[in-house]
Amino acid sequence: MAIEAGSVCTSLTDRRYEVSCGTTAFGDIRYNCTAGQRVRCPRTAAVTLRNVGRIPMAVIVVSGVREGDRRFAPPTALAPGSTVTLRPRPEGGYFFDILVRSVKPGHGVVKVLAVR
Repeated sequence: MAIEAGSVCTSLTDRRYEVSCGTTAFGDIRYNCTAGQRVRCPRTAAVTLRNVGRIPMAVIVVSGVREGDRRFAPPTALAPGSTVTLRPRPEGGYFFDILVRSVKPGHGVVKVLAVR
C-alpha cells in the first residue's frame, strides 16, 4: 500500500502519544506511486494534509538521506480545518513517516489532500 489522496490518519485521545501514520494508515510514504506506476516511482516530494477533525493537532515529518537515518522535524501546528504541505528535510532524501498527536484531549483526524 502506498500513500494516496483521501487516506485518513487518526490520533490517540491521549495527547502524550504520537501515532505513525505511515504504519497505521497511509502506507509507504517514501515513493509517490499515485499515478498508477508500479515500478520506479519517484520519491515523494510533498504531502498536503488537512485537519478534518475538531481537535488541534501537531504533525511531525520524519525524513532522512538513507534507510536508518531518521530525522524528526519540529512539530507543525494544524488547527481544525487548516491545511499544511509537508516536505522532507532540505538536504534531500526520503520521506519516511508522518507522526500526528492531538494537542487537546480527543481524537484528531488528518486527511491526505495531495501527494507530489
